Amino acid sequence: MLRYLPAIAVVASTFLASLGFGQYAPPDPSGFQGLIVETYYVADENDAADQDGGGVLPAGSVVYRVYADLKPGYRVLTVGGFPGHPLNMSTSTAFFNNEDRGEAWGRNIPAQHLNKNTVAIDSWLALGSASTQHWGVLKSADPDGSVVGGANNDNGLLVNSVPVIGLPLTEADGLWSTGTAPPSITFVGEAPDLFDGGGSNSYSNDNFAWAILGDFAVPDTANRVLLGQFTTDGVLELCFNITVKLPADLVCDDPSCHEFMEFYWNLMPSDTANGGTAAQNKFSHPTLCFNSSAQVVDCEGQPGGTALPGSPCDDGIEETTNDVYANDCSCTGEDCEGVLGGTALPGQPCDDGDPLTGNDTWQSGCLCQGVVGIHENAGPASLSLFPNPTKEQTRLELYGLQGERVTYTVSDMLGQRVAGADLGIRSGDWSGMIDLAHVVPGVYVLEVRIGDSLRSGRIIRY
Repeated sequence: MLRYLPAIAVVASTFLASLGFGQYAPPDPSGFQGLIVETYYVADENDAADQDGGGVLPAGSVVYRVYADLKPGYRVLTVGGFPGHPLNMSTSTAFFNNEDRGEAWGRNIPAQHLNKNTVAIDSWLALGSASTQHWGVLKSADPDGSVVGGANNDNGLLVNSVPVIGLPLTEADGLWSTGTAPPSITFVGEAPDLFDGGGSNSYSNDNFAWAILGDFAVPDTANRVLLGQFTTDGVLELCFNITVKLPADLVCDDPSCHEFMEFYWNLMPSDTANGGTAAQNKFSHPTLCFNSSAQVVDCEGQPGGTALPGSPCDDGIEETTNDVYANDCSCTGEDCEGVLGGTALPGQPCDDGDPLTGNDTWQSGCLCQGVVGIHENAGPASLSLFPNPTKEQTRLELYGLQGERVTYTVSDMLGQRVAGADLGIRSGDWSGMIDLAHVVPGVYVLEVRIGDSLRSGRIIRY
């Protein structure tokens, strides 16, 4: 005899009425390959500030999409809770519900409203469909671009592109329109109020299920069926039970054959204690329960966090730009030459392109600055000036003097003298401080006359 789904006789008799006898024994449980949870989107501050859609959408809220992954030819028959095997859905905070045009079922959202405010990230249940005209598919499997986000959105929302979400919604939104409306969904039992603004954040029921009457096939050839979209800034916990119909081409008339398989997140010894055909079609799968806090720990130690390699960070170095987490979770920015992880940083050598300076080094603000050098080749004497730039004082050093008269002057860009001294006749080396504490920040010209030769350069006072 045909084995009906347990407990929900109305669902079973309605959903299975058109089915014939099952096929081979025992069934192949690999027909159901598990649940896939896609991080569809992460709401940013702009999304959270939107007042048009209504509902509470904290910045950082994560949009999860849950898919049943099946081998080709297998089909999701029902999803729900059955006696002894409750369906559980909860969050530690609250589910986001768009009050403007959101729905409790993805199939009921009018396709023409998906580009309105935050409707596209509403929370809902599904069985393949994500609107009245769209199938829900993984963004990576979306062949027809995007109809939501950015320029497609009436409020310019849903543009966040953090690496954790993969493809941004402005490129692929996981909404596939084939030109034919997806079939409607039927459910029995007490539907959850999690997705209609009921205020609850937790649901558990062992007598509720949803399905599509008759056969249906999703357009994704990889046969991944969307079961729901869940948006929350808290920890998401789900435990599903799924009944899977085997491919029709395996149908046989032997009573020991199977037509469907039952997958429970909490398969118990009593479920298979009696053996036989009834026991052979019951299975469990490790992916049927999902807890977002048990996801991969990010670079900041947060389970399921968004601080993943490639995402923005702050390396604490003012001069670096475009800081991102590397594969080893080190925070690395582009140096003063635009090289990621490069060494062109303050204190390191550089070339300021000025032949009149020497000992060029990167300064604060990514300024490549050298100390004053010789203006022209004029005898063996040389000079240096440091620090330069300077806040108040800088040291002038002269080398190789040969009994010549030495003077220096410092002038502003208008030629007005602000400092200077006559050092008299000098031989060997000399050094002394030039005090610029009394002048305003800016660029000043230093001229050093040694006998008949003149050396010049610039001093930066900050």
